[in-house]
Formats: sequence, structure tokens, C-alpha cells
Amino acid sequence: MLGFCHEEKHGIARLYGPHLVRFLTVIAFGFLAVACGSGENGPPATPTLDAQPITYMDIESAKLTGPSCNYASGHSMGAVVRAMNSEAVMKIGGALKRFTLDPQCDKLEKGTGSRYVAPGYVLDLAVKSESRHEQAGRVGFQGSVRLSDGKGRVLYATDGDVQCSG
Repeated sequence: MLGFCHEEKHGIARLYGPHLVRFLTVIAFGFLAVACGSGENGPPATPTLDAQPITYMDIESAKLTGPSCNYASGHSMGAVVRAMNSEAVMKIGGALKRFTLDPQCDKLEKGTGSRYVAPGYVLDLAVKSESRHEQAGRVGFQGSVRLSDGKGRVLYATDGDVQCSG
């Protein structure tokens, strides 16, 4: 016999000592911890969306005319949301996503609203009224955009310039 008989007669703990058994036990628990997760009980990571600026061609092709407020990220010239009295649009993944005005929301400038909805999404808009200024027939504000999923997890958020006209 090649030495394995000795293990069967006396056991691994007696042959190799208690230190090796402890070491192997710690390794086994380590593998279990990795297999079962990191031990954090926090919520799963929420996917985020990358909103692209709405272009003039988008506005023309989708016939987005009439009074509106355009919400930009930071001081960018490109609006990521165009809000109108009955709907809002946001460009996500290269395509315009349409949202319907929530009839129970607060009214903002130019007949727009503070909340628009689409299946699985909630689009919240805000303006800081104390930042209001007028120039060349346009009304401007500082404002914010927040897009959440149906479970309230924020998918996109930004603060920036808001320009209203029409």
C-alpha cells in the first residue's frame, strides 16, 4: 500500500495535525463566502442610462413644435429633455423616448409639467424659480432632470440650464 492506508487507519487530523485541518476549513469557508456573494445586503446595482442631446433634426423629424422647455446637462447647449404641455421627449440610446404628462403634477413654465410618465419610467423635472431670467424672448432657469424606473431607482440625473420659449 502506498501510504493511503495509514490515513484510513489514523485519520487525516491525526496524520497531518490540527493546523492543516483548520487551514482547509478556512479555505472551504472562503470559497463558500465567494460563492454566496460578498456578504453585502445592499440593493443590486442599478443600470444607468446615457442621455444624448436632442438635435435640431430630431425636433424636425418628430415634429416637436410649440411652447417648450429644454433641459440641458450643466451649461451645455444640447438639451437632453424637451418638455411640452402634453408630452416630453428624451433621447436614450440614439432614439427619442416619449413621455406623457402626469395630469396631477405641478405646472411649470410654458404649460410644461414637473412629471411625465412612460411604461416603466418616471421623468421628474424641476426649475429653481429664483434663478429665472429673460433674454431675447426666452426664459431661463437652473433646473434638474431625474429619470427613474418603475421601482423608483434613478437611472439618469443631471442639473443644468433650462430654456423655455414659445
